[in-house]
Amino acid sequence: MMFPSRRTVLALLGSCTLLAGCASPQLHIYTLGIPVHTDTKSLQVSPQTTIVQISRIIMPDYLDSQEIITRQGEEIRRSPNSRWASRLSLGITDLITNEVAASQHDILVTDQPLAQAADIQIMVAISEFDVDVSGHAILNAHWAIVPHDRHKPMVRNIAHLAANGPVRTDADTAALMRKLVIQLAEHISRSIPATP
Repeated sequence: MMFPSRRTVLALLGSCTLLAGCASPQLHIYTLGIPVHTDTKSLQVSPQTTIVQISRIIMPDYLDSQEIITRQGEEIRRSPNSRWASRLSLGITDLITNEVAASQHDILVTDQPLAQAADIQIMVAISEFDVDVSGHAILNAHWAIVPHDRHKPMVRNIAHLAANGPVRTDADTAALMRKLVIQLAEHISRSIPATP
């Protein structure tokens, strides 16, 4: 009966240790929105219902990724083990659409393609959205509310928002960013002209 040599056993143990040491930490995936469970129902939209379409959010390229980012001065820090479930611009668009829809009961709010032009289109551009390592977050954005009827005025607005909170974990950072996006959605919702 042959036994492996001492050198072979040590090599095998060393390989196992290296493999265990190289195992990467668990990847955490975050969304900005939290699903709200409601009763199932189907509603018919009347031809008179005002339809509002929210265009995909525009934001700086370095932010519009799936990486969760914090800032320390001029340095951008990317989380090594957490990601957004989709590009940040898509997550923000979804959350703003859902928040505006929840606060506007007389109109239909969507971010999906439509068979015909919406009555109102909302275009949002985020120029700055940073969370620093000390827990201070800022979101600067401007938006335009463009009516399909060219005889109606276009509405333009700007918001400079700030919030503070813990950023010890990526979950903390995601929650702080969510808070600011909800604030932005509230500003956008209040700026939508009343429907007749």
